[in-house]
Amino acid sequence: MRRPPFLLIAFLTLAGCSTAPDRDPVLGEAYIGPSTLQIREELTARAELVATAKHGEKVDLIGRRRRFYKVRVAAGGEGWVDGRQLLSRADMDYLSRIAERARQAPSQGRASVFEALNVHTVPNRQAPSFFQITHDGQVDVIAHELAPRIPFDPPDFIQLSPVAQIVRKAKKKKAAPAVEPPPLPKPPAVPSNWLELSRNPQGLIPTKKEPVDTPTPPNAIPLDPWTLVRAKDGRAGWVLTRMLLMAIPDEIAQHAERAHISAYFSLGQTLDKGEAKPVWLWATLVKPGSGHDFDSMRIFVWSTRRHRYETSYIERNLKGWLPIQVKKEGGFSVVVEEKDGRVLERTYGLTNYRAKVVSRQPAQWPAAWAPASKAPARGTKAPAAVDPPWQDKAKGLIEDLKGKLKR
Repeated sequence: MRRPPFLLIAFLTLAGCSTAPDRDPVLGEAYIGPSTLQIREELTARAELVATAKHGEKVDLIGRRRRFYKVRVAAGGEGWVDGRQLLSRADMDYLSRIAERARQAPSQGRASVFEALNVHTVPNRQAPSFFQITHDGQVDVIAHELAPRIPFDPPDFIQLSPVAQIVRKAKKKKAAPAVEPPPLPKPPAVPSNWLELSRNPQGLIPTKKEPVDTPTPPNAIPLDPWTLVRAKDGRAGWVLTRMLLMAIPDEIAQHAERAHISAYFSLGQTLDKGEAKPVWLWATLVKPGSGHDFDSMRIFVWSTRRHRYETSYIERNLKGWLPIQVKKEGGFSVVVEEKDGRVLERTYGLTNYRAKVVSRQPAQWPAAWAPASKAPARGTKAPAAVDPPWQDKAKGLIEDLKGKLKR
């Protein structure tokens, strides 16, 4: 006996009468860039908060308005976010690669910060910040790079089809007017008192000066020094170099003389009345943005007779690149550019903590850490600063003199 199909009919009827809204189709995918990102219902700061997503969480893209994207999180919430806070699959792969490479790289010293500092995914101030360095925390310095100071350009997460691109280009073309505009009227005649109006009653014709062809310099994009840092948990990211404070003792750091300490290392220690005093090697750079990582190296040794640090070795006018490799058997090696333009790896040996070059081997500049689109070629210098006029210099000298007299 055949069963009545009324149960099937009832099920289909209920399914057709469902009041659930249709979900927008998925147009693409992206990943959350910052450590936490708020997703709001509309593109206003006071809009209702839909969800809070964490760094690396995958979201579906279901809409777009200019640089803003409508996203759908895994839990089902839908809202709007700024596209500059999203990362592509390639961006996430870059973060994984740079973290693995930084994990294997030697530390060039520890650094701290004065207050909480954002760590960016790429060397750009507008790039997503996926973790912070706390005011009481320290990170390992891995490398330094120069990056152009340009607006952050996030990837286009929603790729339009060829037909949609043709339609968009067609819409941008200005439509021709339906009615031709009227012809322009004739220009007015020259007034009879044109000499008086021109304030040249004698009617003298001024001599025309030949224009001088002065080449206009191209607009140079300024470059900012950035530092790649590694946190305790292995994450690696970018911070502005000037925001870091190298954690070398103050009794050594005071000798920097306004130079930036690029790297520092402990080569050993000396004993003074039972107290161990480390032997320090540092590399400094007088002008950040000069196209290399350091221009001077120096070794400080504790004097047991004078009870203070003294210099046992110093070398200036270098063009060196990190990393500096400290050898377990003693000594260290660096990659420098010689005066003749050759790039060599110098190996230094130590005798009573006095360094001496023991070998030179052909080498290449270390590979860049930043993405190719975010970092210039090795050896590129930042644009030279324009000297202020002499009036500003004189005003500054006067202000300095007034300040000294008030003391």
